[in-house]
Amino acid sequence: NVRAIFPVRNFSNELMIGLLNRPDARFGPDPAAGRDRMLLEALDLALDELEKRFGADMNRWEFGQEKLKHIWLPHPLSEAVRPSLRAQLEIPPQPRGGSAQTVNSTSDSEIQSSGASFRLIADTSDWDRSIGTNTPGQSGNPGSRHYRDLFIPWANGEYFPANYSRPKVEAATEQKSTLIPAINQ
Repeated sequence: NVRAIFPVRNFSNELMIGLLNRPDARFGPDPAAGRDRMLLEALDLALDELEKRFGADMNRWEFGQEKLKHIWLPHPLSEAVRPSLRAQLEIPPQPRGGSAQTVNSTSDSEIQSSGASFRLIADTSDWDRSIGTNTPGQSGNPGSRHYRDLFIPWANGEYFPANYSRPKVEAATEQKSTLIPAINQ
C-alpha cells in the first residue's frame, strides 16, 4: 500500500527520494523488488489516466497545454460586462509548464494559481544589462498594444531588457506623458 509507505501527513520529497533510493521493510520482504513493483504499478496507473484524459496517441500528450497546466488571468470585471467588452479585457489561457518545485514556480494545480508575475535579474556591475519579465503588459488600457504584449513571452520564460541609464531609457521610450497638477483657485 503506497499510503503506508508514504504517509500523507508526513510526506515530503526528501522522504520519498530517500525511501526510493534505499528501500526498507515497508516495501515488503524484498524491499528492492517491492519498490520496483510499486513504481511499475504507479507508471501503469499514470499511463491509464493520461490515455483517458488525452487519448491513445502519446505524441499528443504535452505538459503545458489548455487541458493540463496552463495560466489564465481572468479580468476582475469579466463577469460584470457584456461579452464584447469581456473579449477585450480577457487574455486567453496560455500553456505553461512547471510546478511548485521548479525554478519558474507555477504551482501544482492544473490551472496555475501562484507564481511570480514579475521577476528582475539585476546586474549590479552594469545596470543596463539587467533583464526582467512581467505579465500581462505595461498598460492597463485594453486598447493599448502594451495591454497584453508581455503575456506570452512571460509564459514562455522569456525576458526583456530592463533599461536603467537615461540614454538606454530614452532610446527605448515610445511615448511620454506629462502630468500637470490642477491648481485650486
